[in-house]
Amino acid sequence: MMDDTYFMKQALLEADKAAERGEVPVGAVVVCRGRIIARAHNLTETLNDVTAHAEMQAITAAANVLGGKYLT
Repeated sequence: MMDDTYFMKQALLEADKAAERGEVPVGAVVVCRGRIIARAHNLTETLNDVTAHAEMQAITAAANVLGGKYLT
């Protein structure tokens, strides 16, 4: 069953990816209608960009999936 615990575990898997790449271990997922439409982890070190936090990366990816700047 996909519930909040499942989605949090998916975010933690993203955090693991960040740690493996030498990033601060933070991950994020964006869920829409019960399914993950975007996932990301911190990329601040990789991109040398202080704004490349997991949450921002996931929101940007979700907007691309939905085809616009609004997550509705």
